[in-house]
Amino acid sequence: MLQRLYSIYVILIFGVLFFLFSPLLILCSLHIRWHKIALRINHFWAIIFFKISFMPYCIEWGFKPQKDQQYILCANHFSYLDIPSMGLIPIPFKFIGKSSLTTIPLFGFMYNRLHITVNRSSLKSKKESLAKSRKAAKNGFNLAFFPEGGIVTSSPPKMSPFKDGAFVLATEQQIPILPIVFLDNYKILPDDDQFLLERKRCRIKILSPIFPKSSDKSCMEELKSITYAQIQSEIDHSI
Repeated sequence: MLQRLYSIYVILIFGVLFFLFSPLLILCSLHIRWHKIALRINHFWAIIFFKISFMPYCIEWGFKPQKDQQYILCANHFSYLDIPSMGLIPIPFKFIGKSSLTTIPLFGFMYNRLHITVNRSSLKSKKESLAKSRKAAKNGFNLAFFPEGGIVTSSPPKMSPFKDGAFVLATEQQIPILPIVFLDNYKILPDDDQFLLERKRCRIKILSPIFPKSSDKSCMEELKSITYAQIQSEIDHSI
């Protein structure tokens, strides 16, 4: 009963904060010059959400980030809690996510303008998403991916194979991959039909960036393989 009440409380906090912040985020989404402001507001929103939800979190850095360095963030994805958890990372980014989120009133409008959507069942949509991601990268934005393509694994904490998108961009644009590891989110909020949250510490590990060696396809495959191995190794060691 207490777990159910806590879960309802967190959902209510999420909704209240969304409606409080949405006018400012929607306003900032109207012009690309304001997008970086909106992305920083999203970080502030995530901190408030976790604090008011009484959900402790910690971020462990494996390196010192450089302010003038672009990154492509790649994280494992086992839980819906991963999405707000990404906002805790103090690196503003445009997120590449599923197009179905654009159907949510208000949120969908803001999300579609600030971030990059993709329908993974449509080849045309995937090509358009890649083109928009290239443009965003050339405009200096950091990008964030769940390279598994969603919550698709049938046996967490074992990840599903990574898709190519993030690694194609990294090798083409010569932008380093920044591996992100969510160690406990699948325990805090499992991907099941119950939507029950367990109040545990959300641990996030940010590993050292992996720089692409060249722009050819073999480098892309190597980059994908190394990123997968590093994230999965961190998860395995935490069990």
